[in-house]
Amino acid sequence: MVLRVYNTLTRENEDFVPLNGKIVNMYVCGPTVYDHCHLGHARSYVSFDVIRRYLIYRGYDVNYVSNITDVDDKVIDRAKESGEDAFELSRKFTASFEEDMKALGVMEPDTRPKVTEHIEDIIDTVARLIKNGAAYATQKGNVYYDLERSADRIGILSHQTVEGLMEGSGCRIDVEDDKRYQLDFVLWKSSPDNEPGWDSPWGRGRPGWHIECSVMSMKYCSQQLDIHGGGMDLIFPHHEAEIHQSESCTGIHPFSKYWIHNGFLTIDKEKMSKSLGNFFTIKEVLAKFPPGTIRFFIVYTHYRSTIDFSEDALVEAGRARKRLLNTISNVKHSVSEAPDNNNDCGLSELIDESRSAFIDAMDDDFNTRKAIGELFVFSRKINSIIANEKPGRPSLEKVLDLYSEINEVLGIFEDDDKANSEELSNGISDEKINELIELRDKARAEKDWAKADSIRDELKEKGIIIEDGKEGVRWRREN
Repeated sequence: MVLRVYNTLTRENEDFVPLNGKIVNMYVCGPTVYDHCHLGHARSYVSFDVIRRYLIYRGYDVNYVSNITDVDDKVIDRAKESGEDAFELSRKFTASFEEDMKALGVMEPDTRPKVTEHIEDIIDTVARLIKNGAAYATQKGNVYYDLERSADRIGILSHQTVEGLMEGSGCRIDVEDDKRYQLDFVLWKSSPDNEPGWDSPWGRGRPGWHIECSVMSMKYCSQQLDIHGGGMDLIFPHHEAEIHQSESCTGIHPFSKYWIHNGFLTIDKEKMSKSLGNFFTIKEVLAKFPPGTIRFFIVYTHYRSTIDFSEDALVEAGRARKRLLNTISNVKHSVSEAPDNNNDCGLSELIDESRSAFIDAMDDDFNTRKAIGELFVFSRKINSIIANEKPGRPSLEKVLDLYSEINEVLGIFEDDDKANSEELSNGISDEKINELIELRDKARAEKDWAKADSIRDELKEKGIIIEDGKEGVRWRREN
């Protein structure tokens, strides 16, 4: 099956064909670091982490770039509120963001550029746009992109009309009174002496929000991207602005071949956001739930679908994930006891079928929901084979290899050993299970049937099934 991707630009599922063979230049808009990141950020960066991992799994050479917006009105306003230096504040929250991403198993970008480190590049690009006639400077020291000159392409990504965009122009559209046209957006804005700023041909100022991503993506990826990603809330004005300014700067169309946007994470059907005040930080949620549960909660929904957050939903995600972890634990336990023979019991065929089903699901616009559904089907069949047959060690090890292979893409089993152990069957580890079984065997030998039954009942409450047979006691975790 060919990988197909939903492209926001065309509103169609398209065959994924990179511009340069197996090389993929992928840019994802990073956070504005003025506070601890919330779970909506986790939803976005985990989603694109899985997309990146899957492209690598399918043999693509992915150059993944994601920026940090460390100077912005939001950063400056928060610094004024707290009395902190704006640059110190942004460094603090950049470190917090990177800490959160590491906890959630998100791979680091190949490059993570910061706005403050690329001021000269931004000034050069703005100057080029003025020279090309695509932008204009005002007496107030602001520089705007002249969107009216390409009015026929307004709405190219959002698929809205000019009238519709003007009516909804409260969504981070600059409202300065020195613009020629309502939808013109700022490339460089004048800064007062008491705010961060840099000298430029137009006076002391700082970059507008949109220009940074064009500059950094073209510097570290390519003048023409294969994939540009971000949340749906970035489609307009941010990503549309990037299209206009990048294509005006280079003359290359389209700026990005594929535009990929993840859906919102909501609370009570409203988008989670700091501006609405209805958000939980990643750190707050990590304090209550293991990272693997949070990541599973996100990945078990297709990246374009909305996820409605609640603690009950996270608890349910933890239970679902635990069933998969239990199966992996069952296989590991069986490997330790399995004969070293070639008794396959149909596992090789099942592994091949399940791998193909996983790839088919992911090739369908990275459908992680369907992929994990296939993993549950595989796990149920594996548990049945372990319970009723005696596969050899080599075949069981291949089962574990498939779980590891899939995990390289989904990253849903990447907690540390302690977290995994605590999440399995109400916190009972393999070692504790074996210890209790030994105590039960001793009680049975001493004909203390009440104690033996009590231990069996305790294990059953923990989700551990004991099977007494001629060759001794076997146990497995409930699926």
